[in-house]
Amino acid sequence: MARLKKQQAELEAMRLRYLATEEKEAVRQDRQELDDIRNELNRLKKQEEERLGPAPAESDSAPSLNLNESAEEHLSRLLEERDTLLRTGVYTHEDRIIAELNRQIQEAMRDRKP
Repeated sequence: MARLKKQQAELEAMRLRYLATEEKEAVRQDRQELDDIRNELNRLKKQEEERLGPAPAESDSAPSLNLNESAEEHLSRLLEERDTLLRTGVYTHEDRIIAELNRQIQEAMRDRKP
């Protein structure tokens, strides 16, 4: 009986080694496929850059109004989120999330252009 159990254990160990080898081969193939895809993407990206030329840098003449509006919207969202959380009654001014929102609000107000 002990001999049978030993043989079963050896058989199970061999089966596990076989499965591990199969899995390792599958991972190797997947890695190779990912490398091929990455190389193809890089080739296409380079080809596209050569076709279009270098990407134009953003001009300094872009209206700052859009930046101010975006900053104002961001600040407004932060204020609204903080106030909504406080109104639920679940959070207080001492809670970490409220303190973080206050920090972000102060930063947004500081970064806002007059």
